[in-house]
Amino acid sequence: MPFGEVRLIPGVNVERTPTLLEAGVAQSQLIRYKDGLVQKLGGWQKFYPNAVPGVPRDLHAWEDLNGTNHLGMGSTTQLAVITGGVYQDITPQILTSDFAPNISATAGTTTVSITDPNISNVTIYDSVFFNVPVSQGGIVLSGLYPITLIGGAHTFNIAAATAAATTALNPNATNASTIAGGNTLNFTATPSWVVANMVVSDIIATTAIPAGAIVSSVTGTTVVISTTVASPGVGSGDNIVFSSVPVFTATSGGANVSVYLNNHGLAAGATVIFPVSTTGNGVTIVGAYTVISVTDANNFSITVANQASTSGVFVMNNGKAELIYYINLGPPAIGAGYGLGTYGSGGYGTGVTGSSQTGTEITATDWTMDNWGQILMACPRGGGVYEFNPIGGFANAGLVPNAPIFNNGMFISNSQQIMFVWGSTAVENIGVELDPMLIAWCDSGNFSQWTPLTTNQAGNFRIPIGSKIMGGMAVANQNLFWTDLDLWAANYQGQPFVYGFNKIGAGAGLISSHAAQQLRGNVYWMGPSNFYGFTGSGVSVIPCPVWDFVFQNMNTSFVQNVRALPNTPYNEAGWEFPSAASANGENDSYVKFNITDPGAPWDYGSLARSAWIDQTVLGNPIGASPTGIIYQHETSNDADGQPMLPAFTTGYFYIAEGEDYAFVDQIYPDFRWSFFGAAQTAQIQLTFNVTNYPGDAPTSYGPYTVTQSTEYVSVRFRGALMSITVASSDVGSFWRLGKVRYRYAAAGRR
Repeated sequence: MPFGEVRLIPGVNVERTPTLLEAGVAQSQLIRYKDGLVQKLGGWQKFYPNAVPGVPRDLHAWEDLNGTNHLGMGSTTQLAVITGGVYQDITPQILTSDFAPNISATAGTTTVSITDPNISNVTIYDSVFFNVPVSQGGIVLSGLYPITLIGGAHTFNIAAATAAATTALNPNATNASTIAGGNTLNFTATPSWVVANMVVSDIIATTAIPAGAIVSSVTGTTVVISTTVASPGVGSGDNIVFSSVPVFTATSGGANVSVYLNNHGLAAGATVIFPVSTTGNGVTIVGAYTVISVTDANNFSITVANQASTSGVFVMNNGKAELIYYINLGPPAIGAGYGLGTYGSGGYGTGVTGSSQTGTEITATDWTMDNWGQILMACPRGGGVYEFNPIGGFANAGLVPNAPIFNNGMFISNSQQIMFVWGSTAVENIGVELDPMLIAWCDSGNFSQWTPLTTNQAGNFRIPIGSKIMGGMAVANQNLFWTDLDLWAANYQGQPFVYGFNKIGAGAGLISSHAAQQLRGNVYWMGPSNFYGFTGSGVSVIPCPVWDFVFQNMNTSFVQNVRALPNTPYNEAGWEFPSAASANGENDSYVKFNITDPGAPWDYGSLARSAWIDQTVLGNPIGASPTGIIYQHETSNDADGQPMLPAFTTGYFYIAEGEDYAFVDQIYPDFRWSFFGAAQTAQIQLTFNVTNYPGDAPTSYGPYTVTQSTEYVSVRFRGALMSITVASSDVGSFWRLGKVRYRYAAAGRR
């Protein structure tokens, strides 16, 4: 009887028809290609024994100056560092406070004092963001300010960008002429800086003056307010505060709204941001608006989305300031020492003498991380840049106060040691907002300096084409930024522009922030409808024989979860993505190819990984599952001690040429059964799928178990076409398939 043989064509292909594929592979799961041969994928084991909170979105490994290795992990609920098997929660904390603005300024100085009853013991390591613009002493406070001085448990100072024009203190009421039902406040001295439309409140009797009350008029020492005072009224010694927050005046049937904000400093055409949604008289004001006209130094007009239903006045956030505190816990206060705090509190050997303000841990849909020397830098999507020094004594990651407060991602370019942020903060005339096309970078060697000056390297650039920047990456001698449409390169050129930007990949956009990877000097990424490579020859589309499996089988509502899977030890570039079967949008499938094997063979399969990093100081690649388990890959032959279940099925090939059916009675497997020196214990199941015509349902024979001692498999089947399914389910074994031979004989005409 004659013998037939088949050596598989390298690579999985789902584009070709069953017989056109011939001896290629049509289906795969947990395999890879090595020297053109199919083998079992490398296994994995837990890097950290417990599930981490939330869904991991980003991983980053680095080494500190003491030679200790760390793994940073950013999930949907926490930012953490894992060191030597110990998990440390370093999630940034915030506290949002709404209160009657008790703010003082002194003419000629930039010092502003704030008293907030909702906080206690903030520190100079904290920062505060004015989510409602407040004007005091001619200074408009908007955006982020570091805390510069602590004045008490509830009081602190910040430094404004400009000096106050007038002294704005809080006068005290000195008589009880205002009683229940009244609306007049009398003072012993004229409150000369108080003017109509300022917001008024009583800090002592916090419910006496209704929220949102504003000043109607000021005559000498008499202040008339817009609403009546509740019983028992305002009396001598009460602390009455006046501040300027936006006051809106709407006119029935009109879409123009007049805004009062003391000494606003705006001109027609300027942009103003109102972050806190405020509704009144049938209109809602929130977000960015263009100033259409300026009446005077205190009043301007905007146009809203719909006409007002009634005429009237309403106050932003009901007259309250809204401050967002960014809280950095620690280090212990100066003077703290052994025996001063509770056992185990504070840094080793320091103790603590008191507690600082705590807040609520932030959450994030995504993270990007990098390291600035030994300092971990982390950016939650849509948030600020945070720093954590593993030997710095702080308990959590602290906000970099001078960095842009809103960003969609960051990375560090080590050639000039410059941090880039993208989808960054646009600073408007009043307020700040996220600009999805803006790139900003810090001064060389100084991530605290972001203001562009002729004496530094800081700067910014807005990409003019596209809808949003999707991601960025530092590569050799340049930096890359992907929009939803194109690829751009930023090349260092020094002052005055610092970086020059050029589009180098038209139509080669990025599908998600983590879908690009570097491997062997090249860059590979996944776009919305193709895979791309950036090599010495430029940008090109990578032919993908499993294109249908990816782009015809994706949950397109969650493409932001796509992750690159670089695997340097095995020269593989890959991607995780959510298939159409993933109802929650988490990644459940992968596709990859070997960049160094002839023909760059692809394969695909099912594996749930929501975050991934390539080989690092921690060793082989590390991936995290959507359930919070962090694994190190290429460490074993098993799936964390369980069988891996690798498998593949070939295309259909003709058993024999000519018009005859063929009868097969023996199969001669050709496998490599282990790595060098390892036990040859693999048990492999072979199934033969036989049919007469490509469109017919096959008849399957098997599975037949083969081992290293199996000389041949005795089978009995007849047909014209055959495909082979190879699978295994044992523990601890490895295999690689070579050539398959079979014995056959003619068995009648077709």
